[in-house]
Amino acid sequence: MRTETDKAQLYDRQLRLWQKDGQAALERARVVVLGSSTLASESLKNLVLPGIGEFIVVDDALVSEADVRTNFFVRASDVGESRAQSIVRNLCEMNPDVHGQAVVKAPADFADLSNVSLVIACAQPDKTVRALGERCWSANIPMITASNAGFIAEIRSAVREHTSKYCFIFPLTADVPKSPPRRHLFYCFLC
Repeated sequence: MRTETDKAQLYDRQLRLWQKDGQAALERARVVVLGSSTLASESLKNLVLPGIGEFIVVDDALVSEADVRTNFFVRASDVGESRAQSIVRNLCEMNPDVHGQAVVKAPADFADLSNVSLVIACAQPDKTVRALGERCWSANIPMITASNAGFIAEIRSAVREHTSKYCFIFPLTADVPKSPPRRHLFYCFLC
């Protein structure tokens, strides 16, 4: 475990942005990621580097040759092993203060949302996303879904406002719905 001085040096840039309280909140966060695709790995990398407290990757996929070519967080020696376990192992090497866990089961079968700060579903079927979305909404847990095809990405989020009256989905519109909408899309074209 690092001392406060070590953390201040390591996380200097982000401490300037969100101060000690923000960093403390990040270090307490527990994120569940459904899926272990390249998109999931890269999303997690952006949480591991600044020092998220804990993350859990849920997937039953095995590392393939294609994964080795497209995912920086699996190695050729990982082919045939659990992709979730490989990703967790390699991401945790980037920041020893972060705790990672792999759950080798189908994302649709994952049920434990206790003490979860955020759920990220990467490239999951609509049926899984809808069922998970309803559970997250009921438990007041923010959820982000993301998928991509090449340079085109789809990102959806469902976050209750602190008053629990509205759902904010990108893009925000003037008429905010009173229940979570089924399909509001935000497309991002990367050039």
